[in-house]
Amino acid sequence: MKRDKVEAKDRLLAAGLKFFASKGYDGATVREICDEANSNIAAINYYFGDKQGFYSAVKEHALGIRQKAMDRCWELVETDPWGALRMQVELMLDETFDDTMFQVSWLFFRELLDQDENADKKKADETLYDLQTDARRKLYIERMTRLLTGLLGPEAATSDNLSLLHYTYHSLCRFLPIKTQWETRVLQGKGRFIMKSNYDKATLADYIMGIVHHAVDEMQKRVREKKA
Repeated sequence: MKRDKVEAKDRLLAAGLKFFASKGYDGATVREICDEANSNIAAINYYFGDKQGFYSAVKEHALGIRQKAMDRCWELVETDPWGALRMQVELMLDETFDDTMFQVSWLFFRELLDQDENADKKKADETLYDLQTDARRKLYIERMTRLLTGLLGPEAATSDNLSLLHYTYHSLCRFLPIKTQWETRVLQGKGRFIMKSNYDKATLADYIMGIVHHAVDEMQKRVREKKA
């Protein structure tokens, strides 16, 4: 009985992630989520209280998926920063090639799009979730700083270089899920250049890592030239 309850809750979270990611909070209905999870609306109230509580639980579920994947990367930061970066790039590319990670990415992308619209509401009702998210963000920045400093070396790791290097590969990786979403919804898989059909994850990871290596070499070269 206990296992059945856990499985029912997990099915609801998976279905909630799928529909909130594709339709947003207002667009997704509890009815269609429950139908997808082969459950009933009463289960939402039982496990999560209401739709808002369910949405918060889905976001925590999504963060847990992302955090579990990223933990493996952070373990390598001190000993193998290039290996850690490769792992992070591949994890970010999973947001294009893996359906669950794609949904996680799109859920938080929608959060950014809706942020201005819901600003007054959020300002009036700051939740524990918001505080936890802020703490996660600060920890992420600290870890990323260590990772990128490990790639550049202490002399080349200026704030400008750290920012440029971060956005160089992040923009490439983050654009791909958006491109894939557009290809799926607008082109319906009929376009000439379909990302998931034309490239595999390893090929794209090699390409992005090559760009990062080149950028690091250039940044370190400038430091040496200034010292000469």
